[in-house]
Amino acid sequence: MNTKKTLILMLIVLAISLLATSCNPTCTFTAHYQVEIYRVPDASTPVWGVEAPGYPHTIDARTADGWIGYDPGVAQAPNVGLARNRYFQLNAIVTPSCLASVPLVTIADVEADIAASGGP
Repeated sequence: MNTKKTLILMLIVLAISLLATSCNPTCTFTAHYQVEIYRVPDASTPVWGVEAPGYPHTIDARTADGWIGYDPGVAQAPNVGLARNRYFQLNAIVTPSCLASVPLVTIADVEADIAASGGP
């Protein structure tokens, strides 16, 4: 009888864990080819670098015109918020299906965080 109660308790804990996880899904991407990365979501600005293929990243932000923001995982001591992100333009090759769960931001939001971090 005690085993049955333990099993039921374990199932309840597992169900709660699954529900909690599904309430806060993460959206990720992995580049399958080299992608140009920008500091802000604007192609008229200089290219910040390139993202090599094969490394998964969590998508932190998106813009209405198809830019994706993520933390590239490099040291950025003064940068906070959206200023930590780097951006690439969404295209037919990189199309995560989970973008509806990612916060929508504007370039003004990004620039405000860069200014707050003391950036250019």
